[in-house]
Amino acid sequence: MNDKRIEAIDVLRGITMALMVLVNSPGSWSVRYPMLRHAQWNGFTPTDFVFPCFLFLMGVSMFFSLRKGSFTLSRKILRRFLLLLGLGVLVNVIGMLVNGRFAFENIRWMGVLQRFGLCFGVTAVLVCKLPHKWLGWVAAGLLAGYSALLLLGNGYAQDASSIIARVDSAVLGETHLYRWGNGIDPEGLLSTIPAIAHTLIGFLVGKILYQRDFRKMDALGTALLVAGFLLLWLLPVNKKIWSPSFVLLICGMGTLLLSLLQWLIDEKHYWKRTGFWKVFGTNAIYCYLMSDVMAWTWHLTGFQSWAMEQVPVTEFTSLLFALFCVGLIWLTALPLYRKKVFLKL
Repeated sequence: MNDKRIEAIDVLRGITMALMVLVNSPGSWSVRYPMLRHAQWNGFTPTDFVFPCFLFLMGVSMFFSLRKGSFTLSRKILRRFLLLLGLGVLVNVIGMLVNGRFAFENIRWMGVLQRFGLCFGVTAVLVCKLPHKWLGWVAAGLLAGYSALLLLGNGYAQDASSIIARVDSAVLGETHLYRWGNGIDPEGLLSTIPAIAHTLIGFLVGKILYQRDFRKMDALGTALLVAGFLLLWLLPVNKKIWSPSFVLLICGMGTLLLSLLQWLIDEKHYWKRTGFWKVFGTNAIYCYLMSDVMAWTWHLTGFQSWAMEQVPVTEFTSLLFALFCVGLIWLTALPLYRKKVFLKL
């Protein structure tokens, strides 16, 4: 296969990015449709698909980007790793300042961008230093080891007795964690282990996609789904601790969806009008950061509160405000797309 850009990756990334803005920008956090809320603990909603699908796609894209350098470590890889970590911490600090509650001892070290950075950095080292035929076994080993930690360390407990809370508190410091519910950081350090396996699976899917072996891709996606469902009886699906069953289900769905989009868009050209989604997908990091800037602006100006005071606060009006935010970010990204300006770290 030649190195022509695969539109299906940009489209799926764009759909995921648009959904991420949609679920993170409601008119009211307390009034939302159930499908636009994360599962409280065990379980799964469409919203739980967004961030992990983006992580899966990062793994897919890594095959194509690292292949150009013959899978060798470089300053560019180190630079991206450090930028993702630094940007993540900066976003957390700015958020604290905007909300008027900054204190160094309460800075959250982990977060969405930090997880991207850690998964990117570790995966890059693995794919550059190990034979690719070993990567599937590495991913399986990480998931098996993490499963043992969950089972032996009370991993599904929603309090400080969980091994996840204990390890994250010991390594990062209890005051530097985002305490969801009763003590679990959903982007904590220990739960990054299965997220690395998640990214490795995406990398292997990217390799199959490059080879255009769609039967193998569909078979892998189906096998991941089946394995995820079989594992549910022992390790329920849970995004906040990134359970192994969650990894398998998300990667299975992502693989099958990417295979379908590749067939529709790049192979058969049945779906030609994909520009709306590619605006988001080709500048995903810009759109993600703009969603934070937009949220800070609404908070500082009081615009969101004012807007929701003008209408009855219902699930529908909350969704309309989120759609307004999606459209606004799309409009700011459109000129960049037209000028082929793509923000990359």
